Amino acid sequence: MVIDTLRATTTMTAILERGALAVRPVASLDEAYSRRAHDPELLLGGERNNAPPEGFDGGNSPYDWPTERVRGRRVIFSTTNGTRAIEAVAHINHVAMAALSNAGAAAQYLWQWECPALVVASGTQGQIALEDVLAAGAVVSHWPSEALQDGALIARSLFLQYQDRLEEGVRRAQHGQALARLGLDRDLAYAAQLDISPVVGVLCQDGWIRAES
Repeated sequence: MVIDTLRATTTMTAILERGALAVRPVASLDEAYSRRAHDPELLLGGERNNAPPEGFDGGNSPYDWPTERVRGRRVIFSTTNGTRAIEAVAHINHVAMAALSNAGAAAQYLWQWECPALVVASGTQGQIALEDVLAAGAVVSHWPSEALQDGALIARSLFLQYQDRLEEGVRRAQHGQALARLGLDRDLAYAAQLDISPVVGVLCQDGWIRAES
């Protein structure tokens, strides 16, 4: 399971919930542009330095992807941290996308497989990110304590500490502060909402993420 609360997995979950057929995570902008060149019907989404790259249809914000834009479409998505984390674990079975917005649904999806689950918090620029630990804690809070290793127990404890003030926790995070300085307060408020989506994006063998609900 991959978590990038600010903002890749939050935004991809929203895109799928609003009717997109699939989202394809790619690490590089060159690959994104190349895929569009071969199929002009593809939409391009994502960010570099928290802004949409040149020629992209939308950025890394749920508000860039209304239903009328994405329904029935496929989206190529490239971000600084989240999509790279997804590529790093693409060889693992049952790779799901999680965030605060779909934590309960993600927990239920993974639990059904009755096998060890790896929770990958993408972080920011190679460092641990508070918002991702909060989301990881939200997911594992649905599982019994005896099933959790120490890292998961720590994440759960942090989530329980902040569960009634998640937006405060998200804004307190270094990346949250950076986005606030850019005026992206709506994105922070959206990303801090717990269990607003029943959709879980799952990485399929063909490299596309599709919705499970």
